[in-house]
Amino acid sequence: MFNLFKKKKASLPAFQDLGALAAQATDETREKWLHFHRNVHLKEEVSLATKIDLFSQPLAQFFNTKYSQLLLGSPDIFWMAVFTAVLESGTHPKEQVNAAVEELRSKYGRR
Repeated sequence: MFNLFKKKKASLPAFQDLGALAAQATDETREKWLHFHRNVHLKEEVSLATKIDLFSQPLAQFFNTKYSQLLLGSPDIFWMAVFTAVLESGTHPKEQVNAAVEELRSKYGRR
């Protein structure tokens, strides 16, 4: 009877569930990126890496709220969702996105 009032331990989602969640997060990120790209007007000399960096700051809070399970491990999952979303959106060529990835990696000291 007293087991009814005990908190159950939160179980980690299954690997397949995490894959589906990551795909959903990437889809939502792509929609948010398209909205950002269409509605936030920055000077032309602002690099794509800077734009992605600006975009990622409020997006990190969104991830913390909605996709916190994906953030239990490495922050690489967050960045992978961001870069994949930008690439899939078609707003910039692959070479430009790859250059932005390298610029942000060097900025944040990632390998």
